[in-house]
Amino acid sequence: MQKHKKLLALILAAMLTASAVSCSAASKKESSKDSSTSSVDGGEKDDSAEDDKAEEKNKGDIRPQDDFYGYVNYKTLTEAEIPYGSDAVTPFEPADGKDPVEELIKEIAADNTKFEAGSNEQLVHDIYHQALDYKDDGTAEKEIMGNCDRILAAENINDLFDIWGDLVLNYGSQSMFSFEVMHDYYDGTRYALYLYPVMAFLGTPIKDIAEDSAKCDSANDFARDMMRVMGDDYDTADEKGRQMVYLGLDIAKHTDVDMKFDMDRILDLKETSFDELDSIMSNYDGSFADLFLGSATKKGDGIYIADKEQLAAINDLMTEEHLEQWKTYILSSYLGSVGSYIRESNDILSDYNPESKEVKEDLAAASIAPLLSSQISEIYAQKYYTPEIDKAIHSIFDEIIGSYRELIEGADWLSADTRKALRKKLDGILLITTGEYHETDPKDAKLVGRDYYETTKNMVRYMNNKKMELFGSPMDREKPLMTADTVNAQYLPCNSINITVAIMQPPFFDPNMSDAENLGALGSVVAHEIGHAFDSNCIKYNSDGILDPEWINEADRKVLEERADALSDYYSNYTIMEVFHVDGKSTNGENYADLSAMECITNIIDDPEELKKLFRRYAEIWCGLEVDSSAVERLTTDEHSPGKVRVNAVLASNSKFNEVYDIKEGDGMYVAPEERVSRW
Repeated sequence: MQKHKKLLALILAAMLTASAVSCSAASKKESSKDSSTSSVDGGEKDDSAEDDKAEEKNKGDIRPQDDFYGYVNYKTLTEAEIPYGSDAVTPFEPADGKDPVEELIKEIAADNTKFEAGSNEQLVHDIYHQALDYKDDGTAEKEIMGNCDRILAAENINDLFDIWGDLVLNYGSQSMFSFEVMHDYYDGTRYALYLYPVMAFLGTPIKDIAEDSAKCDSANDFARDMMRVMGDDYDTADEKGRQMVYLGLDIAKHTDVDMKFDMDRILDLKETSFDELDSIMSNYDGSFADLFLGSATKKGDGIYIADKEQLAAINDLMTEEHLEQWKTYILSSYLGSVGSYIRESNDILSDYNPESKEVKEDLAAASIAPLLSSQISEIYAQKYYTPEIDKAIHSIFDEIIGSYRELIEGADWLSADTRKALRKKLDGILLITTGEYHETDPKDAKLVGRDYYETTKNMVRYMNNKKMELFGSPMDREKPLMTADTVNAQYLPCNSINITVAIMQPPFFDPNMSDAENLGALGSVVAHEIGHAFDSNCIKYNSDGILDPEWINEADRKVLEERADALSDYYSNYTIMEVFHVDGKSTNGENYADLSAMECITNIIDDPEELKKLFRRYAEIWCGLEVDSSAVERLTTDEHSPGKVRVNAVLASNSKFNEVYDIKEGDGMYVAPEERVSRW
């Protein structure tokens, strides 16, 4: 039996992406206000007896009126087990434990059909077999070690960074600089370039280094061993590693590790010209953006920089005085990225890249999945996005839009002009599912090189070119930004929602379930994303996707802000483990989307029994377990509330839930009517 860890109900936060409670509430039953669960005993048990006890516990001790999340999920939570070494578990893992993407890859690989040159299937088939059969014949070792020699032979900072840029663009090396092309948060009609802060130093979080300099030891040790690969003796290599970590310490010193990159922070950013970026990075003679991206300055006008102070501190370190430290860092980063291709050439590299205990076929499939994400996405969509699902998602979408239209019309606390503007924005929301499939280009067959190492280099260049094609171009509202196999959903400021194919599968959508159950699961997800169009952040965007807070009149903006403040206070009263409070302010946008979604989907159904099915499914999709330390950390890093809060806080303020379950004062789920919160 696997070792149990102390468990905590949590939010499945990775799935969906960006009236205070009275003080007397403490005297009431607290089960709905606290999201912790009891530790699970790790002893052996009789399954049939446990089932009976769980059912008795579910019916006897936990009432829906006190803790609806616990009432619905008790059996799942008590029987779930977090594998040793993991932080969390979700009941939505495939029943057979097999990754559907990896299974799809292996299915294609086993097909002996001669696929069309350049097709998705041909690339997946051929590259999988390269990964499966890979063994370096000395070619990769010669090139990789030659690149290491280039690093060590660099005579100045500029030459060294030129080499680094080449390794990133053409050889698959990692860069500490995180450049991302995504939708422009100021102008939702175009793509923009963002430069996010350095978050890690050779695998160690900058935040950890800032809090404890001893956390640099692992970076020191790794760099030492990579220098030993290059022939240095232990003491010499260790000293180079020790000197290198001063770079990390200095970067951490000039990093605001507590800065939250929520919507408010992102909207504080101003676009910076490439000339200004180069003036910040003045110790590099050339275009800093082009160094790591290839052609950024020819594609767009500027860049959003998330942490200029940190960037300036890095520039101060880019001097001849620190040349040897940078050589050690860049070489270590490079070997950390590509050392697995030549693991058999060196005992140290072999130790860092040991033979996996996974089945060889599974390992090959997992290896190529990130390289071929766009190709696999299309294959996945073609297999799982059936005409039945297409019909169902559009039906759900239309039904939810209609319900929101009623809610907005009935929000008489807003002026008629504002309600008209909101309806216009609502009616303009575009549903994105799979997007258009690309046309096969026979030239893409050339992406498959002589061996897996060469192919990965080709794919690195291919993916970077695809990324840069977006930068500076108009936002394609019909193009999904997520792969079809990602279990997620997203609202974009350009006024579109992307519902992936993977989230249209069980447990979120099941054709064998009732309409009410599917509405409580997938319907709540769709309604949540549409709700983001009117949350405290995205309501600042007009119907054309342009950031323009004044598109709503001042009086209504003030009312909306007051309601948002009340929502923050309401959620801040909820805790996990009866101690750690939810940050109602940082989770405000997501909380509004949750609240709005529940108001929307319950507006569609009146039958009490059907509503019960809806509420139950909603509680089930947010069921999960997490170790305490991870759950506490999420309170400061996650823009979503914990899973139990997403259920109980939302339902406690929902009028139909209160009616269906006859919630009374003294019940754990009870919130006085005047203290409840509402979006509409």
